[in-house]
Amino acid sequence: MQLLPKPYTLTVRRVGKRPFVLSVGVPLRLAVTALGSLMVGGIGLAGLQAWGNYQANQAELDRRAEEILLQVESLEVQLQELKERSGISETPSDSSSDSSNNELGRGGPVSRPLRASELLSDAETHVSQLTDELSDRIQPALEETLELEKAIPQGIPLKIPTQITSEFGKRQNPFGFNKEFHNGIDFAGTIGDPVIATASGTVTHAGWGVGYGKYVEVNHGNGYVSVYAHLSEISVEWGDEVEPGDEVGLLGNTGRSTAPHLHYSIFEDNEAIDPQPFLVRRSGLTRDWLPNESEAPVTAPVAN
Repeated sequence: MQLLPKPYTLTVRRVGKRPFVLSVGVPLRLAVTALGSLMVGGIGLAGLQAWGNYQANQAELDRRAEEILLQVESLEVQLQELKERSGISETPSDSSSDSSNNELGRGGPVSRPLRASELLSDAETHVSQLTDELSDRIQPALEETLELEKAIPQGIPLKIPTQITSEFGKRQNPFGFNKEFHNGIDFAGTIGDPVIATASGTVTHAGWGVGYGKYVEVNHGNGYVSVYAHLSEISVEWGDEVEPGDEVGLLGNTGRSTAPHLHYSIFEDNEAIDPQPFLVRRSGLTRDWLPNESEAPVTAPVAN
């Protein structure tokens, strides 16, 4: 009975070099088994490491997909607001498809959930489509809308805190006892207060007018014209282009006026309209900030 294993000698011959002799003191089968175990263990460790890396990559993909999906949702909301702002309405087919989706049933066979990589690819494609829609459709319409709005009078025509001393419509004649129609709004102020344009446009009058005294008229296009009257000084000339906030003159007491103030009128298609709604239009002001005639001081000026 042999207790000790037979030694094995392995000779490795190499061309042009001395042979390499390896003596193995354990049975070859045992050596091969041990070597195989080591290889299997190494492969197992490598597999675990690869699985861990895969899991980490999947977690990162899930995180990126979730971030992009949230960005897509936010972008869709913002684009919808821009569409409404620029006057773009959805086509009837879009609205009908939406309603049909809500009313009709949905279903199908059970299928696998989308992988993170698929969600990520779909989200990136959607972002690209939304970006194209923004640049090709929404942005031009929005720019056109903003350009039109820029030419619509809005805000207060003075750079100082003020109050309304006479409103648009029928009022008591400040120089007599009968009633008269007032085609604008009067603002309180002192001589020399800067008067500003309330929209972009072209100066179509800069001089004297009966009742108005020194006044400036600005044509804003699209049928809108604004008038700034009873000025002490005129800061623009006929034909000048003005932007919102540009000074057109200084508050005064010229023409048909009882005291220093600014008369401000807006005309639409040659018809005087109430400037009141335009004073707070997207300006953040509230009606409470503008006292009405009954709240004005007894000595406040009232005139054209």
